[in-house]
Amino acid sequence: NKILDFALPPYDWNTQRKLATSQLVDEYGHHTRGVNQSCAIILGIGGKPEKLINIDAARDDGVLVLRRFSGGGTVVVDHSSLWTTFIGRNSLLPHVKPFPREIMKWSVDAVFGSAFESWGKQFKPSRRQTLVFKGKSCGFSGGVGESLILPPSPNETQEIQNTDTPLFQLRENDYVLGEHKIGGNAQAIVKDGWIHHTSFLYDFVDNNMEYLTLPDKRPDYRGNRSHNDFLVRLKEHYGEKSSKNAFFEHVKKGTNESFELEEVSLNDVLTIAAEQFGGLQEWWDTKCRTKVVKL
Repeated sequence: NKILDFALPPYDWNTQRKLATSQLVDEYGHHTRGVNQSCAIILGIGGKPEKLINIDAARDDGVLVLRRFSGGGTVVVDHSSLWTTFIGRNSLLPHVKPFPREIMKWSVDAVFGSAFESWGKQFKPSRRQTLVFKGKSCGFSGGVGESLILPPSPNETQEIQNTDTPLFQLRENDYVLGEHKIGGNAQAIVKDGWIHHTSFLYDFVDNNMEYLTLPDKRPDYRGNRSHNDFLVRLKEHYGEKSSKNAFFEHVKKGTNESFELEEVSLNDVLTIAAEQFGGLQEWWDTKCRTKVVKL
C-alpha cells in the first residue's frame, strides 16, 4: 500500500478512466499511449513477467510492476481495489490446516460468507397501510369504497435478500459471484502460521486488464475466457445502494461474529512499526520482500 500510494496519483476515477483509455499525440503527430498511472500490476513471488504480462504494452505505458512476497497469480490493482489481509497463527487457529484451499474455506466460513450475505441485503418499505375509522375506510372525498393510504412508518422496514446478485462462494481457489471471479488472492505459509490476502475488484478499467495475458495455469471453470469476460465488478451488484467503503463495514461485522474484534487506528500501527521495525521506510529498505520489477 505504501508504494502504491506513492506511485499512483490521488484517486480520481474520471481522470483515471480518461488516462487509461486515451491516446496522446507527440510533436511529430505520432500517436503514443502516454504513461498510465491509473493502476499497478502485481506478480506472485514465482510469477514470470514474460508469461503473465503483455510486456510491450506495460513497458510502453510505464505501468508500475511489483513482485509481492506471497504466491498466487498476477493481478491489476488501482484505487478502487478493496484489500483484506488475514494473519493466522497455527497455535491460535489449530483447526485451520495451513494450505491455500483450507485457509480460503475458513475465510468464507468465518468472515466473507457472512460479510457478503450482509452486504447483499437491502431494505424496502413494508406494505402500505389503510387508515380505518369506526370499522370503515376513511376516504379522501367521502365516496364509498375510497380509502386513505398511509405511507409506511420510517421505522417499519423489512430486510430482504437481493435476488439479482449471484451467490458468493468459493470455487476452486477463487472467490466468485456465480461464474465470475471478484478478486485475486494469495498466501504465504511458514512453519508457525500464514498470511492470506485478497484484492477484491470493486471497479476497474477494462483496458488495464489487457496488460495481463491468458495464463497457462487457470481454473477449469474459467476456460479460455479473457480477463474482462472472466471478472466482474462488485460495483455492478452492490454499488447501486451502497459504496465500496461499506464493504469493510460488512467485513467487520462478519469478523465480529466469529471473533472478539478490537479496532486500532493507523497511528497505532505506525507507532508499532516505528518501535519494532524502525519505521515503515526502514522496513521497506531492509526487510520488505515486495520489490519493484523492471521490464
